[in-house]
Amino acid sequence: MTINKYILLLLTASLFWLSSCIDEYWPEVSKYENLLVVDGGITNEVPPYTVKLSISSPINDIDNQPFTSCNLIFEDGDGNQEYLYEIEPGVYKTPVDGMQGEIGKKYKLRIQTPDGKIYESSFEYLKKPVLIDKIDAKTETKSSDNVDHDLQGYQFYVNTEAPSSDTNYYLWKLNYTYHYQSDYFIKWYFTGQLNRFLPIDSLYNCYTTRSVNKIYTYNTENITNKRLEDFPLNFVSTETRQLSLRYSLLVKQHTISKQAYIFWSALEKQNSDQGSLYSRQPFQIRGNIRNVNDAEEPVLGYFLLSGIDSSRIFVDRPNLPFYYSECSINEGNYLQYTEIGATDPVLYPVYVIVYAGNRAVPGQACADCRQRGGAIVKPEFWED
Repeated sequence: MTINKYILLLLTASLFWLSSCIDEYWPEVSKYENLLVVDGGITNEVPPYTVKLSISSPINDIDNQPFTSCNLIFEDGDGNQEYLYEIEPGVYKTPVDGMQGEIGKKYKLRIQTPDGKIYESSFEYLKKPVLIDKIDAKTETKSSDNVDHDLQGYQFYVNTEAPSSDTNYYLWKLNYTYHYQSDYFIKWYFTGQLNRFLPIDSLYNCYTTRSVNKIYTYNTENITNKRLEDFPLNFVSTETRQLSLRYSLLVKQHTISKQAYIFWSALEKQNSDQGSLYSRQPFQIRGNIRNVNDAEEPVLGYFLLSGIDSSRIFVDRPNLPFYYSECSINEGNYLQYTEIGATDPVLYPVYVIVYAGNRAVPGQACADCRQRGGAIVKPEFWED
């Protein structure tokens, strides 16, 4: 999961509850604009590895600016180096046949900016990953203040195998893919004249893949059973089309250092806070990147070393009520029909659900599944 801009600006003014007596605090975030933001790392998975660099922007802006034309180098504890190449603005990758992370070895990142500044991470060791035993999905009901009914859906859980060490620090990153369908088939398409659309179901099935925009961390410092059982991950409700046919969750379990855990768990806390900020004392969450010539310069983000184990689960549509809206076309209601003959050619092709004379019900949103953000190509990993 990418460290998004909003979270990063929150973390620069992270707040804790220090007593039962609280004062409302609105942090000054302007001094955390135009700073280097680092997101990436090395794992035990095969390369390439990616590091994203950006410049923090004001909190009311949509995105950070990519930081381009930098020189990035990975270095291991033996002095071996690997250069990263900028494949798109602000995105740097190692070669596919380059250095691979080895469990038990230490690594760091070195960055040189176009204006000559040099940043380095501290050396960290690549941890042996704790293995996933299984991922479970259970139908559950949760209360919500946003709708007039309880939320229903799947709650996902992770179970680990028994770890080799007593204390482990975890970070979970999740990606999901779901299969959904349009509400109608496309019957015709219009490009100045009306044509039959064949095959009729070619834009009917789509697949969408996204990252879960939430952070999950845990540590086993103060628990007796070091094997995690039913640790809760994301909840997916029937409010959207995600569970309408088939849903898959990919869980990447990162075994990380204590220092990395402190960073990510603080970020998790800030991401879950709602409304205005309350505290008596703000502090900055520091990552592991420093300006080698100015230790006081704030640098946002973290260069992560982690041992990863991955597991994927598929679930079918649950036997629960669904609440997402569907298209409803009444073929007898000509008020819904439009004159397609006057359509601007820049809008061609116009997909049509219902046609009568020169009047038609366009089907872009209701019959072209791509309009909902998905793609018609089935992912290679997909299991029906």
